[in-house]
Amino acid sequence: MKSSCGHFGICGGCTNLSMDYGKELNKKEQFLKETFSAFRHVEIRPILASPTSELYRHKLQLPFGRRVIGKKVITTLGLFNRESTFIVDQNECLIQEQALTEITLAVKLWARKEGLPPYNEKSKRGILKYLVARKSFTTKEILVGIVTAQEHIPHPKDLSKRLHNHITDRIGKSGKYGKLVGIIQNINTRHTSMALGREENLLWGRPYINESIGKYRFRVGLSTFLQVNPSQTPSLYNLILDEIEKGSRVIDAYSGIGTISLWLSGVAKEVIGLEENPNSHKTAIEALKNNHVSNVKFRKGRVSETLPMLLAQDYSTVVLDPPRSGLGEEVALELANSRIQKIIYVSCDPISLRDDVRILSKNYYLSSLQPVDMFPKTDHLETVAVLNRKA
Repeated sequence: MKSSCGHFGICGGCTNLSMDYGKELNKKEQFLKETFSAFRHVEIRPILASPTSELYRHKLQLPFGRRVIGKKVITTLGLFNRESTFIVDQNECLIQEQALTEITLAVKLWARKEGLPPYNEKSKRGILKYLVARKSFTTKEILVGIVTAQEHIPHPKDLSKRLHNHITDRIGKSGKYGKLVGIIQNINTRHTSMALGREENLLWGRPYINESIGKYRFRVGLSTFLQVNPSQTPSLYNLILDEIEKGSRVIDAYSGIGTISLWLSGVAKEVIGLEENPNSHKTAIEALKNNHVSNVKFRKGRVSETLPMLLAQDYSTVVLDPPRSGLGEEVALELANSRIQKIIYVSCDPISLRDDVRILSKNYYLSSLQPVDMFPKTDHLETVAVLNRKA
């Protein structure tokens, strides 16, 4: 099967683009089985296919780069190549929403016309670091962020006006590709691989899009964590919900803006969400009010600091949705030594999940693994693991 994307084979974004989708699902399922081959009696369920395998990504995060042609330096924008030696200048993408590709082309043209230099990691010079953009699945609203290496940019009002014009000219004003609602300058002065900094300047419009997951409504900002495949998200959340006993008290660790907490609120007696990011915590509180949910609470702070005191209380279930790196030994040991009856662990990396489960196996047994394809055409795999306390 030949890929129809001209970047395939060079771009590091897609590894399975030329593979039949059924074969890709089998490949991911087999990888999960091999990763957990040392665990006996665990039920590994058939992988849950994505409703769509193309144009599913509703968020992009692309670094700016440069290409030297003779004496001329051309600004590029796209993902790194597979060897991470240069940035592929993106002209198309078969897995991201079409509006985001149009925005990529508009922003690249704007950067070239304005003569804004891309940031260079080696020389520590330049302005433009990343383009970050997201589109709402339900409202079609679009938020665009330009990450800069310094706070000061020349003539920001004029720059943002011309950027706005480039984007709206590209996506159209009829609403065909969605509606631009905000442009943000995110400031990241750190020399780090992390794309987003902590400070933001609103250049135009508002700093969020409105999104719905099922019947629940959320405000989503530039740095907000949200699953990038919204057509598959309700299915993922229902897998968690199926494991919640009616009337139980639940801890939702790494709760973000509260999407899982609210999803469980109709079955659980009480849910308490734990989140370190202050912006996400604030957004979660707003979501409670906007959705009129009364049996969910949120606590701000590191999970390693907020979870231990709750484990000693009368909670029966812990839901985990940590970063790709996993729980870490400290949190995993706290849980392993707790009296919690059930752990539902949502992971986007089978390797870190396996490492954490090995620690949790001290007092818990892994009963089931449900692979979920949230990232078609890539090697990434989401998994819902269920662990029960040993008798």
